[in-house]
Amino acid sequence: MATPLSPQPYTLLDLPDELKLQIVNNLDKKRDLYNLSRTCRVLEDMTMRRLYLNVDLGIPIAGARHSRTPILRPPVTQSMRHLAIRSSAGSSSRQSPWEPESARDLLMNIFESISPNQLSTFKFLHPTPLIGDALDVLTTQHNSSLQQLSFYEIDTSVADNLVPTNLSVLDSRTVNDGEIVSKIITSNRDTLQQLRLGQEKYLLRGYGIHRTAFLQHLPQPSQNFFKSSYGLENMPRLRDLSLHGLNLVALRPSSIPQALAFCRLERLCLESCPGSAELLESIAATFHWSSTSAHAPIPRQLPQLKQFILRSEEPNNALKDSLIRFLCSFSGLETLSLLFENATILERPSTFLCDHGSTMRSLVLESRIQPREHLSHDTSRPFGVGGYSQDLWEESINDIARLCPNLVELGMGFPWNDEIVRIRRTLLPTLKHLRTIHIRNFPENNVFSQLGDYTIKEYATKFIEWVYPALVGGARPALEHFAMGPTLYETRMNMPPGMYSAAGHNRSRSSAPEFLRTHHFAMDWAKTRFGRWSPMITPVTERWVEESEDMRPLAGVFEQVWLR
Repeated sequence: MATPLSPQPYTLLDLPDELKLQIVNNLDKKRDLYNLSRTCRVLEDMTMRRLYLNVDLGIPIAGARHSRTPILRPPVTQSMRHLAIRSSAGSSSRQSPWEPESARDLLMNIFESISPNQLSTFKFLHPTPLIGDALDVLTTQHNSSLQQLSFYEIDTSVADNLVPTNLSVLDSRTVNDGEIVSKIITSNRDTLQQLRLGQEKYLLRGYGIHRTAFLQHLPQPSQNFFKSSYGLENMPRLRDLSLHGLNLVALRPSSIPQALAFCRLERLCLESCPGSAELLESIAATFHWSSTSAHAPIPRQLPQLKQFILRSEEPNNALKDSLIRFLCSFSGLETLSLLFENATILERPSTFLCDHGSTMRSLVLESRIQPREHLSHDTSRPFGVGGYSQDLWEESINDIARLCPNLVELGMGFPWNDEIVRIRRTLLPTLKHLRTIHIRNFPENNVFSQLGDYTIKEYATKFIEWVYPALVGGARPALEHFAMGPTLYETRMNMPPGMYSAAGHNRSRSSAPEFLRTHHFAMDWAKTRFGRWSPMITPVTERWVEESEDMRPLAGVFEQVWLR
C-alpha cells in the first residue's frame, strides 16, 4: 500500500508573485521557456499521480446520478492505483435531480475508463453485492496488477466467472455460503498474505435484534468453504488472519503442518466467533509444543504472533481460561485488544499480560456486563474484582505502567463517578512513550443533555488535570490523542432499511434504543470491530436526524479532541 506523504514546505508557493514573474522573464530572456513548459508538464503529471493515487468514492444505496459521460475525469482514471467504493447517505436534494442509476452500472462505468493492469487495490464496500461482470473485468484487465480485493458481499451467481489469481490481500465481509470466496482463496493460496473473512451482515442483524445469545444462530458457510479457507498449511505466505462471526471449530489443527501454520501468523483477530475457546486452547498447545517439545521439527518454528484481537459477546469461564493459557504460551506480543460483553472479568490486567509486557505497544481492555443502551447506566466494568473505584484504577494503572514501560496506546475504562480518583496518584505519568489514551466509558448521565455538565472536550481536559497533575511527572504529558466513548460500530448509524427486521416484524429506527439513535461515539485509533470507525464526535441528537433527512448540513457538531 502507498505510504502517506510527509508534509513538505511550500517555499516556492510562498514566493511573492512579482518574484515568480521575474523568474519567468529571466527564463524568457535565455530562450528557455520551452524547457520550463516541459518541466511544468512533468510537475503536473507527478502532482496528478500523487493526488489521485488513492480514490475513495461514496455511492448512495438507492442509486446515484445518471449520466452517459464517464463518472471520473481522465486525469483521475489515469493516475489512480487504489480504488474504494463505499455506501454513502441517500441522494441529497442539493444534488442535481437526475435519474437514479444502480451501483452496478456505476461500477462498470468506472471500469470502462481504467486502463488495463492499472489497479492494485479494489474495495467494493457497498451493500450491493459484487457482480460477476465486475469480477471478470478485474480478472481479465487487472489480474497481473491487482493485489488487494475487498468486498462487502459477492453475488452468488458468479460461480462460473473468472477470479483473480495474484492476490496478496482478500477481504470478504460477508461470505454467505462461501462457495465463491473459497474459489478465490483456492486460486490464490500461494500469494495470500492477509485474509479477512466474516458474516458481517448477519452479525449486525443478530446484534441489532437480540444483543445476547445470537452467535450460535448465525448462518455459517458450507463445509467446502471451511476446508479451503481454514487450510492454513496450504498458504505458506499467510501472516494476517481475521475472522468475524464464523464458527472456529473446523479451524482447530488436526495435523502437525496445520498446527505449525499458526506459528507463522503475525496477526490474529477473532471477533464474535463461536468456538473461540476451543481454538485458543489448541493454539496454546501448539505454541507450547513447538517451543519445548523434543519431537518438534528442527529448526524450531517459534510463534511469530505480534498482534492479537479478541471480542466476544458470549464469554464464559472456558473462554477466559483458554485465553490465559494462550497468552502465556508465547512472548513478544505488541498489540493486545480484549473486548468482552455480557460478562465481568475478575482477573487483573497483569494476568493477561504474561510475558508480553516489555514488548507491548498497544493495549485495549474493555468489559461490559451488558450492552450500554442508555446514557443513565454505565455498564462498563474494570478487569478486576468489584466495580470501578479509585483503588482498582490505581492498582490496574500501576500494574500496566510497571509491566509495560514502552506502551504507546492504552484503552480502558475510568471511574468517573468516584470523586476520590481526582486526588489519587498513579504511575501513568511515568509512561514516557504513551501517545494515545482512549477512555471507553462515559459518566452516567441522568439529564440526557450532552454529557451532564460537560462536553467531550471539557471531560478530556478534566481527565488530564486529574491523571496528570503538574507535580507528578515533572512535565506535561507527551499525549497526542485522547478519545472518549463506548465502542460503537459505525454501520449502526447508517443502517439500510430492513437491518432491524426479524421474524416478520419491521423495527424502524425510532424503535432502536435511545443511546443508539441519538449518540454516535468512536475514536481515532483503537479499531476493535471490523476495522472501520468514524471520527469521534459529540452527541448529535436532533442535528444528526436533520442531516440524515437532508434538512440542513451537519455543521458545528464535530469536535475532535486534540491535546496539541
